[in-house]
Parts: sequence; structure tokens; C-alpha cells
Amino acid sequence: MSPSRVKAVSTLKKFLRHGTGIPQKPLPPLPTTPSAPIECLPTHIVRRIARQLDGWDTLHWGLCSRTLRTLLAPVLYFRVELKTNKQCKTALITFSKHPEITQHIRNLVVRVNPVEWTDPDEEIDEGLVATLISKLAVQLGGLEVFVWDGLEMPHDQLWSALRISCPRLKRISTTIGEEPLSLSSPLWDFDDLRQISLTVKCQSLEWLSEGRPKTEKLPRKFWAMLLERCPRLEELEIGGAAPSPRIFDVRHVMSGRWPYLRRIGLGDTALISPAKGEEQIQKDHSAFMSFFASHPTLRGIHLHHAASSITFPATFVLPSNMLPYVTSFSGPLAMLRTLPNLHRIQNLTLTTLHHSSSSFPSTFAVLRDLKNLASLNIWVDLSFGSFVSSASSRTSGESLRKSSASEEIQLLRSLAGSVPNLKHLDILCFTRPTFYIRDFSRVLQAIPNLQSFTLTKLYKSSEEDLSKSCIRIASENRHLKYFTIRLTCDSWFSSMRGRVKHQGRYEITAPSARSSSVHVDPGIKSHIPDEAIDPIAIVFAHECGQKAITGKDYSRHFVHHVFPKPQETPPSSFVRHRHSLSLSRLPSRVRPSSASNVSDAGSSGGTHSRSNSVSSSFFARVRRRSSSLASGGSIAAGNKTAASPRSSISSVSPSAASHCSVTWADRDVSSLGRSGSSSTSGTGGSRFSPRDTSDTTEDDYVLV
Repeated sequence: MSPSRVKAVSTLKKFLRHGTGIPQKPLPPLPTTPSAPIECLPTHIVRRIARQLDGWDTLHWGLCSRTLRTLLAPVLYFRVELKTNKQCKTALITFSKHPEITQHIRNLVVRVNPVEWTDPDEEIDEGLVATLISKLAVQLGGLEVFVWDGLEMPHDQLWSALRISCPRLKRISTTIGEEPLSLSSPLWDFDDLRQISLTVKCQSLEWLSEGRPKTEKLPRKFWAMLLERCPRLEELEIGGAAPSPRIFDVRHVMSGRWPYLRRIGLGDTALISPAKGEEQIQKDHSAFMSFFASHPTLRGIHLHHAASSITFPATFVLPSNMLPYVTSFSGPLAMLRTLPNLHRIQNLTLTTLHHSSSSFPSTFAVLRDLKNLASLNIWVDLSFGSFVSSASSRTSGESLRKSSASEEIQLLRSLAGSVPNLKHLDILCFTRPTFYIRDFSRVLQAIPNLQSFTLTKLYKSSEEDLSKSCIRIASENRHLKYFTIRLTCDSWFSSMRGRVKHQGRYEITAPSARSSSVHVDPGIKSHIPDEAIDPIAIVFAHECGQKAITGKDYSRHFVHHVFPKPQETPPSSFVRHRHSLSLSRLPSRVRPSSASNVSDAGSSGGTHSRSNSVSSSFFARVRRRSSSLASGGSIAAGNKTAASPRSSISSVSPSAASHCSVTWADRDVSSLGRSGSSSTSGTGGSRFSPRDTSDTTEDDYVLV
């Protein structure tokens, strides 16, 4: 190294070590961003505003700044529900590392191995999840509600940790599986509970081959806790929905008296001992009636036993002035009929399976008498009912499927006519073959006050995409605000949900409600006309499920603007087509220069000719699945038709070529901009709106 270079390096080292010796001015302070006006509000005001918002809106609001995130944390994490195995593992591990989050949790719901979202080969160890929660319990000092929804009850270590670390925990719900109950479980050591729920989980029906299960007794410590140490009990639930693999003797419940009891749920349990003689049966009946007469504060009664059970009373025998505040009821139709003050019922769940057409008329008659009914949940499966006889007849499979779907839709129409003032409808329909969602959308039009619904039905391969269905429903039922669609892989053996293949949750709002803060992907709006047309509604959607080919889980959120349908127009000359578009209304770039450009050649045996002035590229684009016009459309002249088309060019007469029109089969506008039922005609002033041709199919041209 040269001497000059060595000198330069030493000078640099000296400079870095001692500086220049010149006093440096202090750097000016960084400019601070002024706080937003909302951050200057009192904390309780900000949180009160957040409680009135939707969960997603609250989350996005909290992401605006660290200050807001800190203020809104108690609202965001007030209730935490873990719905899948993946959420259970990731969320619990995250919570263990962030005690500043867990201190805000007041309501924790853990659903392990849920049947709706878990394949049998994807089940996880529930004991591991229970261990994670037990270690996390020391950080859950403010926990008030805990719900365990698994295949089995968690181990005793979890209950011990919650009882010691969560002094405010007063509401507990847990499932019971096939494992025997622990006689000395720490769960029975809780005091002054407001809610206790022991729900039997049914995994299969293999046990039915062995006959009705034997009646079991609950531990003595459980009854001591319930009857002696829970004087302010508000909600009680024991047993599972029929058919239940475990039946518990719950006659001790009838001796309890809780002045604050508001809700009671009894599943497939034993309240009567038929083996002990008629005298004991009468005593059990009297105890059942005395229990309900002694609890006038009840708001909800939920009975999930089998309608023909010999261990459960078949009807109510009470004075007409009893149970004056009951507005919610779940149970068989026979129990509903004999309920006092039936006209007060607002929320109804019919647990009896409707398996034939003959089982509906009596239900419709009762529903018509419920003038205040606002919510209805009903379970339907006609697969093994009225269609069994039809299957043995000499009808084709296609006609059988059509008659099955037609009868099912007719029953749904009758149901809608029985409850015209309904605000929420929940239907579980596992009939095979099943109806289409588009047919169900038309049924909903008979319930003008309906605000929300949940439809659970079997997946149908020929069903349209959920995204298309939601837009159809939103456009045909302007009165809706929320709805959920679940498509299951197969039918289920009880009123519980089956394995879900696709699920969509949708919220419909007015354009002025949230449109100002919504960003919509321009691709979604590709079907919007050139002129400004105000949307009639905005759909906020969340869809999830399994992909058809790979079977992998998917989840997507999207927003779609719903626009009004064009005016209805007269049918076309082709009897199978209902909508037509006059060539005179086409854009100038594809419209013929004169009416003679499309002419009739009836004298030449039905052949046709076209002028070269008509853009051949236009006709090539409207028949994407065909290599020629004859296969994708037909030319009609007088009474002659060249093909059976999806679209056709027709002329009324050889001398009236100016009346020729393009006829389109009806379609439906989808949420992703696919072609739709927005029909067009020459008289309606509609026009053809081509889209980007870089990646198109036949459906990529929309008539709007």
C-alpha cells in the first residue's frame, strides 16, 4: 500500500474517532402528527361507538392508529370464538405470548374437531388443546363465559385451572362424548353459576343397532352443585338432541327451584320411569308440570327429545295463565300445541323431522295461528318419505327428480304462505334430490317482511356458483339484510349441521349506508353500463369451503353492487327464447349499414346469406362455444328455423328484413361480472356491452 494511501486511511480513522472538533447543532425534533379528533374523545365514548359497529368495521377502525388499537382492544377481544382446528392451535399459541390481549377476553368459545369443517382424518388431539387453555388460564383473569365444543369433555386439569384462575367465570358449557363422566371432576366444584350446559355429542348412529341406550345417572356432586350452590341460575341445559347415544336420568331437575331461571333446555333425557309402574309415572308427570308452573320467569323452553319417547311427557297440561313470558320455544309439534299463551311465541324451532308431505298440513295450521312469530327454524328431509312410492313406479329417473324438486318447492311455498310476517327463516333440508337455490329465491318473495335467512341443503353439482346465487337473491328480494347459505357434502342424521362443502355469509346494505367507504375492484363492475346507473344494493360477502378439484380450503371476501334489472320486453319470434335485441340498437361498430345486410333466402331451401358489411368478429364473439353460426345460433325466416340456438337471428318475413333481431337466452348477472338474466330487446332501448376479450368465454358478453 502506498504511503499516501496509508495516510488517508489513518486520517479517516482519526476523523471517525474524534470528529471534526466543530460543535454540531442539535437536530431539530421530528414533526409529530396531530391526534385525530376521534382520539381526543373520552375512552368510554370511543368504546361505546365501537360496540355499535360491525366486527370488521371495528377492526379496520383499530388499524388506523396505535392509540385507537389500544382503546378498542377490549371491544375487539371481548368475545373470541375459535371455529376450526387451525384457529384453535394458532390462536391459543398467540394468546400465550401476548397477555396484553388475553386480559380483555370475557367470552371464550373453543370448537375442537367441529363436524362441519373437519374430516375424520383431520381430527386433532383435544387433550392438547385443553392443556394449552389450562396453561393460558392464568392470563384469563377476566373470563366470564367459557364454552367447550369438542367430541369429548376436556380433562380435569382444565377445570381446575379455570376454577382457580378465573374467579369471574359464571357461565360454563361443555360437551359430553362416549367417555364416562368423572365422579370427582373439578367441574362439579364451581359455585354460584349463572349458566351450566352439558350437551351430549353424537358422532354416529352405529349404536342404534344395539337398541335404545340404557339410562345413566349423573354424578351426585353435579346435583349438589346445581341444586344447592347455584341459587341464581339463569340458564340450564342437559342432554343432546334425539337420537342421543347417552340418555341421562334428570328427574332431579324437577325438584329444583331457581327464581331467576330464564331458559331451560332438555335433550333426549329421562323424566319418566315407565318400569316403576303407573303410580310413579303419574308422579313424574306431576313433577314436570309443577316445575314449569313454579318458574314464571322463563323466557325460553327448548325440548329436544324424540316425539315418541316413553321417558318424556308428550304434552303440557298447564293452566292458560302459566308461562306468561315464554317467547322462544324448541320442541315437537305436539308440545307446541299444548303450550300456554301460544300467541306470544316469537322464536320457534321445530325439532320434529318433516319426512313426508302429509306431515306438513298440521304444521302449517299451527304456524298460521302464531301471529307474532318472527323467527322459524325447521328441519326437512323428504328423501325417504313421499318419494319412496314414486321411486317404485315406472317413471324415468329424470321425471322422478323433477317431481321431487317440484313437490319440495311447492311445500316451501306453502310454508312461506303460512308465515307472511316472518323476519328470520332457518331451513335445514337434506332431501335428495334437492331443489335449486334460484327456486328458493322465488319462494322468499312470498315473505315480504323477511330480513334474514339461513339455508342448509345438500350440495348439487349442477347448482350455480354461490357468488351468482347471492346476487340473484339480493336482486329478487330487496327486503333482505342478511343471509347464509350452507351446502353440505351429505345428509345428516339429526337436526345438527352436517359436513359443510361451501358456505357463504352475505350482508345487504343500501348504497348510501356504506358505499362511501367501500373500495370495489373494477373487475367486479365490468358489467356496468356506460351511463351512470345507481345501484339498488351493495352485497358484502364472505365465502369459504373446499375447492372442487384439489379439496383445499378456500376463503374469500368480496363486495358487489347490485343494479336494477332492465325492463321486461315481449318475447322473440323463436318460441324457446324470451328476450330479443334489435340489430338497430347495436353499437355502430357492429350494426349493419342497412336492413338488407341480413336477408332471408327462403327460396333457396332455407339457406341464408349475410352482407360482408356486418362485422364477422362480432358474430364470432357471441358464439364462443361453436365454430360456426349455425351451431351457436339459428336463422329464422317465416316459419323456417335453421337450428336450435342459444342465440338466433330471425326475420319475420322475406319482405320485412328491417325487423330482424338477435334473440338471447335469459341469463343471470353474477357477482364476478358474468352474463346474467338482464335481458334486452330492441324496444327496450338496451344495448350490447362487450368486455375485455383477452380472456373470455361465451358468457363474457353481457346484455345490460
